[in-house]
Amino acid sequence: MESLLKAQSATRALMWTEAMTVATVVHHVYRLGMEVLIPSVILLALPVLLMWWYSRRASPAARWACTVGAGLIFLYFGIIDGFLDHVLKAIGLQNTTFLPGSDADVIETVYHLWSPEAGHLFYESTGILTFAIGLGAIYFSYRFLRTAGTKPSAARRDSAEAASL
Repeated sequence: MESLLKAQSATRALMWTEAMTVATVVHHVYRLGMEVLIPSVILLALPVLLMWWYSRRASPAARWACTVGAGLIFLYFGIIDGFLDHVLKAIGLQNTTFLPGSDADVIETVYHLWSPEAGHLFYESTGILTFAIGLGAIYFSYRFLRTAGTKPSAARRDSAEAASL
């Protein structure tokens, strides 16, 4: 039962982290173009590879690497880009990022939707979505860290040992 909970926790953390990363990739490919696809593939592969490492060897180092990886992705793309640039702009506050072009009213993008306003809405929405999904990713990564780090209780360990005799 505990191993099932650990597996579910790991799966949720990975799914939310990957969803945040996909939103980030869509957001940045729309703005910057296809040249960010190679870094995007690396960014998408990193959480999967870390979770694969954890599934092969459930060590504390692997567990921490998965959580820190998700945390760094959330810090940069969820907080710095998503929240400080797009969420603050959406609620009418001055955005506080140092990102180039973040102070523009309408961001120039490589791809165009049917109008500049729709492109602006799409771009800002995907930035906000990155932050929103990132909140789920960081929550489930924390739950994964906590769940995967628990040891079986003494009573369960004793009953498991007794059953194996």
